[in-house]
Amino acid sequence: MSRRLLFLVLLAAAVILTGRVGEQYPWQVDLSAHGITSLSDSAKQAMDALNPRLEVTAITPDYPVQRAQLEQLLAPYLAHHSKPRFEFVDPVRAPDRARELGAERHGELQLRSGDRLEVIAEPDAASIDLALNRLALHGERWIVSLQGNGEHRLDDSPGGIAHLIQHVERLGYRIVPVDPRHVDSLPANTAVLLVAGPRQAYPEHSLQLIRRYLADGGSLLWLAGEDLPAWLANELGVEILPGNLVDAVAATHGLDEPDNAIVSDYPAELLPRAPRRHSVFKGARALSLHENGGDWQLQGRLSSSPRSWNETGELRGRIARNPELDERAGPLDVALALQKTGADRQRLVLVGGSQFVTNDHLGQGDNLALAVGLLRWLSDDAQLGPTRVAGDLDIDWSPRLAAVLAMGLMGVLPALYLATGLWLRYRRRRA
Repeated sequence: MSRRLLFLVLLAAAVILTGRVGEQYPWQVDLSAHGITSLSDSAKQAMDALNPRLEVTAITPDYPVQRAQLEQLLAPYLAHHSKPRFEFVDPVRAPDRARELGAERHGELQLRSGDRLEVIAEPDAASIDLALNRLALHGERWIVSLQGNGEHRLDDSPGGIAHLIQHVERLGYRIVPVDPRHVDSLPANTAVLLVAGPRQAYPEHSLQLIRRYLADGGSLLWLAGEDLPAWLANELGVEILPGNLVDAVAATHGLDEPDNAIVSDYPAELLPRAPRRHSVFKGARALSLHENGGDWQLQGRLSSSPRSWNETGELRGRIARNPELDERAGPLDVALALQKTGADRQRLVLVGGSQFVTNDHLGQGDNLALAVGLLRWLSDDAQLGPTRVAGDLDIDWSPRLAAVLAMGLMGVLPALYLATGLWLRYRRRRA
């Protein structure tokens, strides 16, 4: 009797201790292909960067099914080591509390970190990841785009960059157009200054404005248009090679026009989470960096394929490289990333073309991921990875696996049930 009692006491203690250990050290395995029950890398990095910790509030009536679905969606986020605080607020039973939170609709999700707030009207994993990235950005991030000298317009036209703007604004940045001819300084919270393919030379006043911004520790993304200002080329030791970049590899990606440069190698120092596919630079020009012993140090470069060169002739008919016309064999630099010596934030990315960010070319290859990666490096937010893309929940298995599962369900499993029943009958007859 004493042994049985001791066994029951030890069993109860083991169950209780197992439960307590499970609460303190949760462990789960996600076997789904899309990682639907796990945090994305982007969400993990954003939650690691949040200070103070995340507070999650669900404005939901006391509907058990709806609340259970929301708890299942939020489970990976709430299991993060930062231990986010979570609460349900019933707008029917506690209308004063819902008004205090500024709730506008049933079912919305509020994410708060300190004074920063993100509201998600229809929660899903992709929208939560984007909201976390916006919360994790350092302060209010403005990307100032210079306008008035033939730069790409901020609209939906084929040569505009509205699609890029819409995407980066969902990530928490704000695009602000500024005409440098009418201001004496840039906004103090400018994270990145964007010069998007100017077709006209900047007047001296505008150039001084850009130089002062850089001297004060700013970051600049210069997408070259017709030419570079002399002071920028001399200070960086950069030369634009004559002609346009052509790349024979472009044909393997279904691009018939010759003036497409293909970039498929991304430096980890510049893009810690590099795009998975190639990027397409149409109408780009090659850059040549000279060792001038200046204050700017090279941090990374994007180069075309070895089958490229800078074509100085007409892009019609059969073309080939002519070394006598200073047409250099690839790989050639398409973009250069530099940082001022001894500075943490004074960064500059110079790209030999601007069409890769326009509405009609942003969807080619991984141009969008590259553009966002460059902006994040310049704004010192490179630790925030790419956000999860919402997709369909599908089951994808090979024909062999499907055949094995079918045989198991229709043959092996019924045979196992039959064998178990016969064995139990045999045991009972012997007993």
